[in-house]
Amino acid sequence: MKSDKERVPDRGRGRMQRTKLSDQIAEDLRRWIAREGLKPGDRLPNEKTLMQHYGCAKGTLREALKALEVQGLVKMQTGPNGGAEIQPVSIDAAMQQLRSYLHFQVLDFEQIYILRRSLEVSLAESVVGRLTEDQLKRLETNIEQCVEARDSGDRVTGRRLEIEFHDILCESCDNPLLAFICRFLNGLLRDLVEFRSDRYDEHEAFGQHNVASHRDLVVAFRVRDRRGVSRIMREHMCCAESFMQRLDASFRSDLLSTG
Repeated sequence: MKSDKERVPDRGRGRMQRTKLSDQIAEDLRRWIAREGLKPGDRLPNEKTLMQHYGCAKGTLREALKALEVQGLVKMQTGPNGGAEIQPVSIDAAMQQLRSYLHFQVLDFEQIYILRRSLEVSLAESVVGRLTEDQLKRLETNIEQCVEARDSGDRVTGRRLEIEFHDILCESCDNPLLAFICRFLNGLLRDLVEFRSDRYDEHEAFGQHNVASHRDLVVAFRVRDRRGVSRIMREHMCCAESFMQRLDASFRSDLLSTG
């Protein structure tokens, strides 16, 4: 294995833009981490080696490393053997970055369901035969908790639990991009459980539909009925989209302060 002094990033000639030097270094290090296939626990070269490689001051390098730390890609270790250690980027950290972007956009439920009505079907199809017995039991428990919340009049908790059902499905998806997007869309909906409507009959009807659809899905998952799962989820998403449109809920919550 090469030493830190030998294993340094290729600067990537011709790719540096006229941007802040620390940002250029951070981007170059991100590319190098991916190219070298570094794993959580691996270390970047020490400060001295990186400063010599980039021809930069200590403050500039530390600013670049701090940017990577804020993004969750590295963790700075102190002490004689300290330095930047590769960290697994959490899904929460990645989603928060997207929330920061979407905070300045105008979104509504129609835009969310343009994606969700197809992606949730793909997700459900992808986990047929992959759900463990523990996950199936968690789905069943989730349904009963939804019923209890609805019966007690706790609409917000019920809605959150209904979304959690879909989060559990993401756990068994073998497509990380599909699972991430579905989780992110679920997170957006979770921020919007307070709808602009007091129409109890509408909420009650939708809650009953969700419970029935989720129960049907679990039955289909247990017998590994891919066609049935696809049909049930497609109908479920169409009903959910229709419900949101009737409530005329708009997406104006503060994304930066949630989740």
